[in-house]
Amino acid sequence: MSLAPAQISDLVALGAPILCLDTCTILDVVRDITRETIRLSDAKAGLDLLHAAESKVDLVVLMAEQIGIELGVHLQEVQQEAEDKLAKFHGQAQRIHDVASVFGATGIMSISHLHGHVGRARLVLDRWTAVAMRVPDNPGVAGRALARVNAPRTPARKGKDSIKDCVIVEAYLEAAQQLRAAGLSAPIVFASSNTKEYYSPSTAHLPTDFAADIAAVSMSYAPNFGAAKFSPGL
Repeated sequence: MSLAPAQISDLVALGAPILCLDTCTILDVVRDITRETIRLSDAKAGLDLLHAAESKVDLVVLMAEQIGIELGVHLQEVQQEAEDKLAKFHGQAQRIHDVASVFGATGIMSISHLHGHVGRARLVLDRWTAVAMRVPDNPGVAGRALARVNAPRTPARKGKDSIKDCVIVEAYLEAAQQLRAAGLSAPIVFASSNTKEYYSPSTAHLPTDFAADIAAVSMSYAPNFGAAKFSPGL
């Protein structure tokens, strides 16, 4: 059982929407701010969702046990990459400013306010992990995850080690099934920016197997915080 009976009762009584976070989505909070795929709207939406979760009444965040393990493995690496990329941006901006000044440009360049961004972002990530309710693994989840890999069913792919992704998916599917069986009618959204695994190749659509799996527990999918915020009911 993924959630304890007392947790299920409390969540059903609260009746708030449920947001199930994937590892990639949480890591996006501290990921390289200079990457072209980052969007202001997603950053704002993520903070709005976090504030809602911290209210303890407007939103409940679930975090599979496997995600905590993956954060322990990857967080420092992602954080260091973000620091390195931001330092590179600072160097590029200074070089551009210096060259432009040689050609007659006047003015003072200041991007010092960007210093410390990664540390501030890490504090936000820590708030996400603090507010989230853990969804523990169990033998049933592990068994279904292995079957998912062997099938293979999304997010598994032939020739790819997808067991960790499948454990997360199965933990959330089981938790959603428990909550629906207990009477929860509020929206449940699975947010994962890892669209390479969850979308059909070269599309922005869920493959039929995964779409059927989440539909069976009335769960929807969001590829980022922006889409999660604007999911029906969230």
